[in-house]
Amino acid sequence: MKFTFKALIYVVAFTCFFSAAKAQIIVPDSLRIGLGASIASTTGNSFGVGVNKAIGDDAKSAYNFGAGLALNVDVPVFSSMYITASAGYMSFFKSANASKSQQAITNVPTPNFNTIPLKLGYKFIIGNRFYIQAEAGETLLANKAQLYAMYGNAFTWSPHIGLLFPLKQRHRYIDADLRYESAETFYNDNAKNNFWALRITYSFNL
Repeated sequence: MKFTFKALIYVVAFTCFFSAAKAQIIVPDSLRIGLGASIASTTGNSFGVGVNKAIGDDAKSAYNFGAGLALNVDVPVFSSMYITASAGYMSFFKSANASKSQQAITNVPTPNFNTIPLKLGYKFIIGNRFYIQAEAGETLLANKAQLYAMYGNAFTWSPHIGLLFPLKQRHRYIDADLRYESAETFYNDNAKNNFWALRITYSFNL
């Protein structure tokens, strides 16, 4: 069964409608917006494209680290529970292994791996500051042609843990979270695009 971002939107919308119809909503907060940045470290040797290595070889991925911008929106539903939406732009930079990686093409510079993740999810606040979050959606490949990719989008899922640090000004926070993110392949193989990322955002209530 193929997952799509549109299908995920329908599932979340239905869940919200059903919850509102069955129980009284206790909203302890208002809509919250966060703007910030992420840094990432890829995992494994197949980030960017599947690795087909010869016996005895140790093929490497061209990408080890990335950075980007982040936008997230938290909509309160119940006490300590939020529906979340996030978008961003992540660029994974070519590493020292780029010239001899699986992605290398003779006499062609290896481009950065640029993605636009779009996700929806749930966030649960534990206590006053700590939270856990789960998201799913799709990642768009911003430079598909440069990377010779077959697909321009891939199903993506991501669990988070994080902390909110209240600032002196009311309803202003520094939001720091650590997430593991996995996107399906953009090529005709079974590879995954997995990475760990640290996100820091300035968040405020409307």
